[in-house]
Amino acid sequence: MEHQKDPELDPRWATRRSMLAGVGTTCAMALAGCLGSDDGLPEPIAIEDDHNCPLCNMVVVNHPGPAGHAYFPDDADVREQDGVVPYCASTCAYEHYFEQKELDEEPTVIYLTDYSRVDWDVYEEDESKFITAHLEADDHTDARELTYVVDSEVLGAMGESIIGFSDPDDADAFADEYGGEIHDHDSLNRELVESLGFV
Repeated sequence: MEHQKDPELDPRWATRRSMLAGVGTTCAMALAGCLGSDDGLPEPIAIEDDHNCPLCNMVVVNHPGPAGHAYFPDDADVREQDGVVPYCASTCAYEHYFEQKELDEEPTVIYLTDYSRVDWDVYEEDESKFITAHLEADDHTDARELTYVVDSEVLGAMGESIIGFSDPDDADAFADEYGGEIHDHDSLNRELVESLGFV
């Protein structure tokens, strides 16, 4: 009488198991795509040398601090560059957001620098503190998902800053060190943005 081999020790079983695992993973990924596991939003892009802010006309890459870009619906009356509206500062992004809302133009998404994702630094220049800029696509997160430190002692491109973190604990730690108030997307308003010196 033949002894049956343990299938776990049979190399053919291992090959079949690897193949089935691979097929299963592929099917799961395909199904996830069909079910819309991703949020359906356009992907963030890297800020390029020729992107300038529509509010202040500053070239984004020449300035420190949080920056970003927004996508608007195709029929929106906004000045796009490479299909996006770039911003030199999060304060510009929110000022533009409130301006466009008054005109019934809502962005599809705003992406802003996510300081939980990057290796940021604070440096001094002319006795003021600035936070570094990070302009790659992966450095940005949907503005609605960020926790912000507002009006800290650390400046951005337009002066007083709105610095976003996807991890609220990072925002708390930043505020503990540099001051400022904690806000989320929904608690920001135009009066607050304009109180930071943006007019």
